[in-house]
Amino acid sequence: MFTRTLATAAMVVGTALALAPMASADSPDDPYGFNAVRDRTDYFVAPLDAGALVGPNTYKPIILSPYGATRKIECRGDGHYVSIHECRQYDTNNVAHDLQLLANPIRPIYVYNPF
Repeated sequence: MFTRTLATAAMVVGTALALAPMASADSPDDPYGFNAVRDRTDYFVAPLDAGALVGPNTYKPIILSPYGATRKIECRGDGHYVSIHECRQYDTNNVAHDLQLLANPIRPIYVYNPF
């Protein structure tokens, strides 16, 4: 009798675990991924790059970094529904360093933080 009860309980628990919904990796406050981390290297321009101050790249934010816009830059936000924020640039050892946004009314300027 005890063995039959124990076997039934084990089957019920096993069935419940098998039919339980899987956990989702999506954050409930960002179901569409608008605030996800994305590669934004092409979004930035160094001040001495061609077209940075006058020309086709004047709409891009300026980055003041020892690597310019040549090393990988990641930011949160999709640029449409959520503004670009929390940016970081990777150095030659693939260590992430924060980019600080400077208050500038004309154009966004991000500064590399080596610490």
